[in-house]
Amino acid sequence: MITRHHVALVIFCTIILCSALVPSDPVLVLVIGLGACSGAIMPDIQMKKPRGFQIRTAAWMITRFSSLFCTPAICRLYQALFGRSFYPGDKRLTHSVPGILLLWLVLAVLLLVTTVILMSPALQYLPIAYLCGVMLGLVLHLVEDMCTRKGITPLFPFSTARISGSIRPCDTTDPRIAQFHFYHCSVAGIILGFQFLGNWQGVSSVPVCLFALGSCLGMMIWSSDVSISAEHIIRDWAAEIRTPIQLDPLIVQENHGGSSSRLMMGVYYFNKSER
Repeated sequence: MITRHHVALVIFCTIILCSALVPSDPVLVLVIGLGACSGAIMPDIQMKKPRGFQIRTAAWMITRFSSLFCTPAICRLYQALFGRSFYPGDKRLTHSVPGILLLWLVLAVLLLVTTVILMSPALQYLPIAYLCGVMLGLVLHLVEDMCTRKGITPLFPFSTARISGSIRPCDTTDPRIAQFHFYHCSVAGIILGFQFLGNWQGVSSVPVCLFALGSCLGMMIWSSDVSISAEHIIRDWAAEIRTPIQLDPLIVQENHGGSSSRLMMGVYYFNKSER
């Protein structure tokens, strides 16, 4: 899905979850929400830089953290473990369960080290809340992209089996994404309404909110005709890069004086490395 779809759906899901877990702390809800929005954007390392300064520029800057700091580290780790080279721009690196775990781990190390050095101990719970939100956003990003035609490779690089649906995010004639937004917003509004009236409070509201969140995600998956495609062999991307083949044509001109003259052409293939 595109960025605005990810952010909107993740915000609604975060509201549903936080209304049960931290209903009386708006600051904590805001921090978790910011983390969830960041996590919903981080895996899209292929995002192009917007022209000029726009709202999408902030999202692009978040993805630069993933592409500049996280994916190179992930590629080095995979090369050390599997002895294969991986392309840092391959979106499968960040659209998989191992990928989002490593993304989160890199961010957690950087953020927690900075927190211990610079932040007051009384406020150190805020980075932890932000990291919890990031993990929520990362997981929801995979679930949402699972519903699209491109899908995700959830176990990459251990497997290239793909899970995909039938949603085309840019297809304005498909009403399903709008239905997802409406359903998520409606459920979040109902949950907040009952919280405001005092009908669901404390531990008793947790099962209700979890069921509401599960219904939102389940509706998305069911409506998108999600299926699992066959696994393909993982190839070494670096080994597939070959020096371009050059052709050296040797043309023998036709001899018009001969009785059975023909046009002959010899083509010699050679590689630069063989010179």
